[in-house]
Amino acid sequence: MTSQAPRSRWRRMLALWRDNRGTTAIEFALVALPVIYLMVGIIEFSVAMTVANSLEAATNLSSRLGKTGYVEDELTQKATIRAEVERRVGPLIDMNKLTITTTAFSDFEDVDHPEAWNDANGNNEPEVGEWTDTDNDGFCDGCTGLGSGQNVAIYTITYPWQIMTPIIAAFVGDSGIIELTAYSLVKNEPY
Repeated sequence: MTSQAPRSRWRRMLALWRDNRGTTAIEFALVALPVIYLMVGIIEFSVAMTVANSLEAATNLSSRLGKTGYVEDELTQKATIRAEVERRVGPLIDMNKLTITTTAFSDFEDVDHPEAWNDANGNNEPEVGEWTDTDNDGFCDGCTGLGSGQNVAIYTITYPWQIMTPIIAAFVGDSGIIELTAYSLVKNEPY
């Protein structure tokens, strides 16, 4: 009798091994989580690309506004540009994290040759003696600012996009943050 008990146990185990009822549920359990994460990741990257495209469009439109020197009532030119960007992408992002940087050059030929600038007084405005005027034009090429009429300005808008999916955030960006950046180069109109 003792030899029959192990044999019947073996037959039951073999019968369970051959039984394929419920395999679909087990396969679904194994595959569902990665597929759901993949779908969430695709949706998240789609949203990030939508924001990136909106930033690009906002950069182009705000730089076109900035090159005319247009200023809304009771705002500075920089505040007018920021308000235009906020109007275009404000509902999609946290505007407090958005960075708008402008760099001015005397003309297109100087864009590749920024001049060394040391903002000694910390006012973020180039003043005589704070930069090396290599082309002797009296203009600080590559310094911050919008320039004036006939100058060239580069608008750079940067937004730190936070990846929300933890597994994807571990592999993408810097600690789950992707820097979305848009540039626009325009020549200011005389104003």
